[in-house]
Amino acid sequence: MQVTGSNLHNTYRLSIRLFSDGFSFSVLYASDNSLVQKEDVTADGSTPLYQLLEKALRRPRLAEYEFRSVELLVLSPSTCVPLEYFRREEVFPLYNLTFPSLKVSRNEVHYQILPSLEVVELFSLNQQIRQTVQAVYPDVEIVSLEGRAIETIANADRKLQDGDIHFYAMVAPRNMLICCFREQRLHFATTYAVDNDADRLYYIMGVWRNLQMNEQTQPLYLNNAGTELLNQAKRFIPNTIVCEL
Repeated sequence: MQVTGSNLHNTYRLSIRLFSDGFSFSVLYASDNSLVQKEDVTADGSTPLYQLLEKALRRPRLAEYEFRSVELLVLSPSTCVPLEYFRREEVFPLYNLTFPSLKVSRNEVHYQILPSLEVVELFSLNQQIRQTVQAVYPDVEIVSLEGRAIETIANADRKLQDGDIHFYAMVAPRNMLICCFREQRLHFATTYAVDNDADRLYYIMGVWRNLQMNEQTQPLYLNNAGTELLNQAKRFIPNTIVCEL
């Protein structure tokens, strides 16, 4: 991409976040990751998502930047495998076994190593979406949004410095990530497609009980939760803590 005007002395990076019903662009300074501009695009229900993405990628407002790097952050069903048990040839059958209803092809299944957690995350990306982005940015890095979030939580968890199990819930408008760490190692992680506080609380309590957490002595760390969810969670788990990540 050509650089024009005042952009000559700056280098940028582009972050594209892909959701099931839309995507967003974030142009950031490469030096400190500060935000230059951001745009959200919601699918209109009639135009395929990859066509909306192609049109957006070729807008002049993006073409004027020279990007040092481009990343595509994908929000899709994912699962983690301990690094010691990971086999590249098993990626596709394992993903299909975990998510049989998705009906993805072999070249739509991707994986990324989360080295600090000693796990490999498997996720999927629509082939047309991938080809659309690579046509404009051939060197795009494809990353799981959930994996990035887990690593962010893991970095926060390392500061707690104790051997207890730590329970985190990261809330987003259309989904929620729940993950748990024990002795700074990933113990549990999953994402739920959910858009209301009643269901968020239902899933939090379901995982809490399945992991046999103690609501009297162990905390729930909530990130990006609204006042209603925070108050409801405290009714069942008194030691509910707002967690900034």
